[in-house]
Amino acid sequence: MAGRDINIPFGPDRTGEFNLSSLVPEVEPAQPADAEGASSAEQPQAEPDLGSTIGFQRVSDQSLPDSAFEAAPAQAYGAPEEEQLATEAEESAHADTEKPLDNQADEVAADESDEGSPASNALGGMQASLVALKDSIGQGRELKARERERQEFGEKLDADREELADREDILANYFALAAEQDEIINQNTIQRDARKAELSQVMADQEATSEALERMRDEHDLQLQPYETALGRAKAAAEQAKNDERSRKSELSAAETEKRRAEGGDDEGMAAARLEVVQQSYDEALARSEQAKEALDKAQKQYDELREQVEQAEAPLERTLEDLGQQAEELKESVNRLADAISAARKRRQYCDTVYQYPDETAKLREAVAADEETARRMDEENEELRELLADSKQRSRVAKFGIIGIVVIIIIIIIAVFALGGR
Repeated sequence: MAGRDINIPFGPDRTGEFNLSSLVPEVEPAQPADAEGASSAEQPQAEPDLGSTIGFQRVSDQSLPDSAFEAAPAQAYGAPEEEQLATEAEESAHADTEKPLDNQADEVAADESDEGSPASNALGGMQASLVALKDSIGQGRELKARERERQEFGEKLDADREELADREDILANYFALAAEQDEIINQNTIQRDARKAELSQVMADQEATSEALERMRDEHDLQLQPYETALGRAKAAAEQAKNDERSRKSELSAAETEKRRAEGGDDEGMAAARLEVVQQSYDEALARSEQAKEALDKAQKQYDELREQVEQAEAPLERTLEDLGQQAEELKESVNRLADAISAARKRRQYCDTVYQYPDETAKLREAVAADEETARRMDEENEELRELLADSKQRSRVAKFGIIGIVVIIIIIIIAVFALGGR
């Protein structure tokens, strides 16, 4: 999995390149174990010509074999020890260069972990885990971006599929579909014209009803005017009588106070006489206030009764006018819906004509859909491989998380130990 190249383009102008090799640390190819043997292999040495004696072609010192299979004859028939060592070193170097970068990194990490001390091994594992943690974060972001891009691409592909299916249906049933749209246009046009005529009649009735209601309201205003005038006068008289009553009541209260003060004195008789006069004036004012209130209630009742009669007479016309207004709104909406249906049918008819007249466009779309489906399949494969890489990186990055926790714990222990030693 690590050695596969998943950098497969999504297609023209659909995706960017995702270089997975940037996620793997660069590792130099392994050098031959025996440097002296390799250097000796590069220089020609004198040796017996075995090829001339046994019938095999001699292996050139300047061109080492690229595989163990090619080197087998020379080894089998007694090639010199230096040449065999050089051949094995060259094969090892050649094999290292052909290995995927992930495998080389794993092997180098394994060699370093074998050669170091336990502390250096732990530190190396921690570094590798941190690298894996960083890789998992980057791969996770890349995967989200690719999945979002795949979703957008899939939506476009679905739309193209629907259009292709519609075009193929039109090509197969053009005459039936064209006749269907023509029938829709004709029927809706007839209904729209009828709704328009009905709307014109309703609006005419609405205008006539509104004028009749205005005339009736003018007549009713003339009938109500005398009652409104009488009601206004009664309200004024009642208010004046009420004010007079309050004034007389204040005078009565003052006369009563004066009589109480004059009791047992020479002015007692005069105060009593004045109190009697003031009491009589207050009683007359109270009577006038009550009469004015009764007159106001009577005028108010007469006005309310006439007003109710007027409203009852106007109510039918008001309801008619409201109904006509609602009918007019419904007819307007119906006319608009029919107009929209006619416009849509005409556009559909024109589209059918275009598809039928230019079938090559449908063929081009069919090829484009097939190409996009292949691109979508490759995108799915890339995302699946990236998910596997991400899962592997997450697995390896868990060591880094536990290692960080361990380091924090060790630091805390060291700090506690330092403070404990310092306190002694």
